[in-house]
Amino acid sequence: MNLLSKLFRTKSPQVHKPSGESKASGELIAELTGGANLVEGRRTWELAEQRKDDLHYMKECCEAELKTMEKAGLVAAPYYFERVAILSRKEKNYEQEVAYCERYIAAVESYYRTDGTEGIADVRKGPRFQAIVKRLKKAKELLGRAE
Repeated sequence: MNLLSKLFRTKSPQVHKPSGESKASGELIAELTGGANLVEGRRTWELAEQRKDDLHYMKECCEAELKTMEKAGLVAAPYYFERVAILSRKEKNYEQEVAYCERYIAAVESYYRTDGTEGIADVRKGPRFQAIVKRLKKAKELLGRAE
């Protein structure tokens, strides 16, 4: 069941803050998923620019994206997986690079196999997903040479 379905099935979604302001979609997702989309209390997109060169945070964002995908039915954003792959290659950690590329591709393929693509964007057609697919091939070559 996707996020919108969950929102509409909730008897009284708390879409407003006590001040009367509307809650942002990220806040609603955090409520519905028990904070699955949060890393140290912050939404993953808030860390994207500030911590893009911090492998630890990018890996935490990957985990949060996968949990959100599972709980809210939203496709995990490829950005964090691509950043982990880039940072892993810089460290010559090709095994980790391969693992994160494969993990993302498998998760996305599983998502679309289960939920289909009717009425939603297919991230597999996007440039970041395609970059991860290409990166995987090269990372496997580099891993093979390193062994």
